[in-house]
Amino acid sequence: MKKLVIMLLTLIGSAAIAYTLYSNKTSLEEEAELAMVRSEFIPVTLERAKLLSADRSFESNGKFEAFQELTVMAEASGKVVEIGKKKGDYVRKGDLLVRLDDRLIRAEHTIATLNLEQYENDLKRFTNLAETDAVTKKQLEDIDRGVKIAAAQVEAIGKRMEDTRIVAPIDGYLNEDYYEPGTLINPGMPVADIINKSPLKLSVRVSEEEVIAISKGQTVKVAVNALPQQSLEGTVDFISDKADAAFRYEVIILVQAPNDSPVKPGMFGTAQFGAQAEQEVLVISRKAVSGGLKNPGVFTVKDGKAAFKSVEVRPLNATQVEVLAGLQAGEEIIGDGLINIKEGTPVQIR
Repeated sequence: MKKLVIMLLTLIGSAAIAYTLYSNKTSLEEEAELAMVRSEFIPVTLERAKLLSADRSFESNGKFEAFQELTVMAEASGKVVEIGKKKGDYVRKGDLLVRLDDRLIRAEHTIATLNLEQYENDLKRFTNLAETDAVTKKQLEDIDRGVKIAAAQVEAIGKRMEDTRIVAPIDGYLNEDYYEPGTLINPGMPVADIINKSPLKLSVRVSEEEVIAISKGQTVKVAVNALPQQSLEGTVDFISDKADAAFRYEVIILVQAPNDSPVKPGMFGTAQFGAQAEQEVLVISRKAVSGGLKNPGVFTVKDGKAAFKSVEVRPLNATQVEVLAGLQAGEEIIGDGLINIKEGTPVQIR
């Protein structure tokens, strides 16, 4: 009897365990089927393309350059006998920098002048004699040719004598000089470096989106990085027609600054290009753009499925892009959940 009871209890326990296992298996299969059904849809959230007022102002950094910068070269030879300006002096166009010893050239000029006067007197005399056929036509032509040659010699020697006075070809500061009293100068030798920094030039480079908003003659605010308290104003003088290797366009701004201004060539500055007025633009978030900014597109939802739509966009700020074509204000697109989304993917709006 006791053994029978034990066997019955064992059978009942085994049946209970089998039933529990079967129930658990059925429950797991039902949950798996439900999960599979749910995984057929990718949850997404929508956003609307909206119109916003956008500030088109932007900044670009660059370096100040001298308006004019050149090295004065000697055209004559001789020893420096007079110094008119030294390194650091401000010069005006035509101011004497140095004068070379010109005594020999002056003597040559005097001789050439006397020869010219002699030929001119002979030409007058031979012209009078030619009227009475006292001289031949060839003699008269020779004297006339002699006058022209003597005049050319006077002019050439006069130019050499003029070149002994080396003068400033532009206004500006003597940034460097290469002479001392007694220095022997030869043609082609550098004499001085002159920098004209009024006005200064600020050279900056801008993107293709920015360059279309810049026009020649436009007024620009300029900040000097090393002098935060210094505020200047400039005018756009040049816009390059071709981009560089980095797809940037050069813009040169002329900045009016007095010659005694602390702003110097080589300093860094920031040009602040301001928009004339805020513009209303169509905006979506950057995360809603699929394919990047080179081949942009967005996904809309149609009949419960993702539908790809090509758009034209350009960056507006760190989180938004401006839509140039492909969308209308108020149109809904997928904003979140783009991972694994492609054309025709079933989606579920959250």
